[in-house]
Amino acid sequence: SHYRPIPHASRTWGWRADVNMLGIKYDIFKRAQSFPLLTYWWRRAARFDKRTGMLSAGIPLGVTMVACITVTTIIIDRQFELRDMRARSISRREASLEEEHQAMREFLKGTEDEYEMKTIPDRYRMGR
Repeated sequence: SHYRPIPHASRTWGWRADVNMLGIKYDIFKRAQSFPLLTYWWRRAARFDKRTGMLSAGIPLGVTMVACITVTTIIIDRQFELRDMRARSISRREASLEEEHQAMREFLKGTEDEYEMKTIPDRYRMGR
């Protein structure tokens, strides 16, 4: 027995093993191809892939695209979630500061009769 390439590779895939026994040639893998419907659809899929490349290139590219879109969506979602948490934390902090200032104003108004709130000039402020 010997292995030889198929003369018309465009029709089928792979290598064919022809065995010559008592002058009769037969295919070793004929039993593996005992499902004619499966063989038919396999050959059609192979021909479709050879013409278009959708199965050998399209499926891996599609899987890669879906994975990239999924990962990017998760990353962007986490970024927006962190930004929202920071904004809520800042607004909560500002609200508590405003409550403290209001409480201090009420306290200071009660200590002196003639006390009035005056704004500090900007040149004396540290944060501005």
